[in-house]
Parts: sequence; structure tokens; C-alpha cells
Amino acid sequence: MGAHSADGQTPDPIPHDSPMSGDGDASPPPGDATPTPHSLRRRWRRQPRGDRRLQAAAAVVVVIAALVAAIGFTSAVQSRAEPQPADHTAIRAAVDAVTALMTFTPGDTPKQRAAVAEHLTGALSADFAARGPDVVFPDARASDISMKTTVSSAALGDRHGELARVLIFATQEIVVGKQQDYPTRVGIARWATVSKVNDVWRLSRVTTVSPQ
Repeated sequence: MGAHSADGQTPDPIPHDSPMSGDGDASPPPGDATPTPHSLRRRWRRQPRGDRRLQAAAAVVVVIAALVAAIGFTSAVQSRAEPQPADHTAIRAAVDAVTALMTFTPGDTPKQRAAVAEHLTGALSADFAARGPDVVFPDARASDISMKTTVSSAALGDRHGELARVLIFATQEIVVGKQQDYPTRVGIARWATVSKVNDVWRLSRVTTVSPQ
């Protein structure tokens, strides 16, 4: 039997929008249960203009941050793949050794020759010990040759383990006998090969740069 009021009449049903209804606004209408592109656009337009600008700005920041992260990752990978920077200690050792080897006078003392020998190694060291400046300029001792070498620039050509080649550009001032007032100036280019001996780079070979 149905329920009746005190006056014998059947009460009106409770409307869906009443606070006592269990299925009022608490659950969305069946048509809005799943958001669609159309409903999302409608919600976007309904937002205040200031909120839309903030959301757009936030989206731009997220995109920029992603790009920066991607660029940083790519740069890190490339930096690990690229060769290591040139060993400037090898270049400095080559410059010092070439300058010492190619700077001499007829009056050099054994102590000065020993100082030059400290820059050398291998066959070049043995050759210098036997012939002195003649390894640089043939018959330098017999002709009373004096030479002063000034390196203008140097760059690493290649390196393989503990062996490196350095390209040297320099100017030589050459004086024969007593003619100190009339030096001959010559520009030179040389490959200076340095070898690491006990963690110290030493000059092991000097060759002329051949035209390609």
C-alpha cells in the first residue's frame, strides 16, 4: 500500500533538486560524465580572462623548460663524444724545448748545454750530447754560429697516448762569427714531437713542415 497523509491524500514526490534527494547535483548528468573536447573548450571559455592568461603562461613555461632540458641533455652527450681539450702542458713543453735547443752561441758552457739536454729525450737527446748545436745547424761550432729562436705561435697537431706533435712557428736570428750587427732573420715552421717521460713532456724529434 502507498503512504497517505493525515488528510487522506497521497503526498507529492520529492523533486530531484531537493536537498533531501540522494541523486541531485552530487552526481553529474549522464551526458557530462566523460569530458569531451567540446565540453573542455566550453569550460575554458567560461573561465575569467585573467585565469586563462595565467594558464597559457604556465603552459609556455613548461614547454620552454622542456626545450632547455632537451638542449642541455643533447649538449652533455655531445661534450662526452667530442675530443678532450688540447693538453697545454705538451704545447708549453714543446715551445720551451725548441727555444732552448735552437738558441746557442759558440761560448755556451757545459752547464748551459746540460740545461738544454733536460728538455730532450730519446735519439735527439743522444745526438745533442754528441754533437751539440750541430744537430740544429750543420757545422755550427766550426763556423762560430750563434742562433736565437723566438716562437711566435704553437698548436697541438695530434696526440696518441703519451706522444704528441706540436706545430711550431718561430723566427731565427743567425749570426756568423763576429758579425753581431748583421743577423740573418729566418721564419721557420717545424713539427715538434714530444714524449711523456715520467709524467714530463720532453722533445724527442724536430722535423720540417712539408708542403701538402
